[in-house]
Amino acid sequence: MKAFNKSPGGLFSALLAVIIIFLGATFYEHGIITEDFYLKLLSATQNGVTESSDLEVHFIDVGQAESILIKAPGKNVLIDAGNIGYEKKIENYLRSKGVYVIDIFITTHPHSDHIGSAAEIVKRFPVGEVIIPEIPEEFLPTTSLYEDFLRALARKNCSVSYAEAGTVFELGKGAVLKILGPDGYSGDNLNNYSVISKLTFGETSFLFTGDAEEEAELSLVSSGEDISCTVFNAGHHGSSTSNSSLLLKAANPKYAAISCGYNNDYGHPHREIISAFKDFGIKYYRTDYDGDIVFRSDGKTVSVTTKK
Repeated sequence: MKAFNKSPGGLFSALLAVIIIFLGATFYEHGIITEDFYLKLLSATQNGVTESSDLEVHFIDVGQAESILIKAPGKNVLIDAGNIGYEKKIENYLRSKGVYVIDIFITTHPHSDHIGSAAEIVKRFPVGEVIIPEIPEEFLPTTSLYEDFLRALARKNCSVSYAEAGTVFELGKGAVLKILGPDGYSGDNLNNYSVISKLTFGETSFLFTGDAEEEAELSLVSSGEDISCTVFNAGHHGSSTSNSSLLLKAANPKYAAISCGYNNDYGHPHREIISAFKDFGIKYYRTDYDGDIVFRSDGKTVSVTTKK
């Protein structure tokens, strides 16, 4: 969310900057200006707008899939991009929140409900760095969806890196995103290659686990990393294959957010996971009932708003 100077001159400059950014995004999307020129335009207009000092984490309602926006004081991070067909919803949502550049794009693992719209998002936004899990060649998917994503990255000449545990990204005003996994998994279950990360901002934190299942959760807990968090991104859409009691005890979150579709075929979130959340005293929200879920942190406390 943008905060404007209150003086008339400052307000005018800020509004002008927003108009320039909006027009630039439109011209860029239609190929009228290059990505390089658009990025320079954004850089030149930053002085007209003062960023909020708060941090926001948005769990976007993309049905039985997942897409998460981290709107930090200095950078924008997108984790996953839902199923195919949700590219317009994600695009409109990001732009409505003032996001015109994705500084870091993390695709947790190459399943369609996490990378379905990824290729289109790469086409529609300037993207800084892309983080993907390193998966043995024999287990890499050969679907057209995954290949389209790789082609989009190549066409945009995106900087692509494999997720490496211990990597840290500074997101501004003390916000830090640290990669915690995958770390050492070598089987054929793509869920267990999910990129796991922890976002820390002051005294608050968020844990994102993708679709990591119990085997990967055990490895995470055993790693010795501090995985305690204020908000927990429920693993695998609230599936009983994830969200183990071992992980919940170590994470000890106050809140949980579940990305799932209404009346989905998988029965997510599973009853035993909802029961576990209740037993651990975790207040949970779910996109099928609550719509878009937004957590806001000032570094000390977290507040929650939902669309529905």
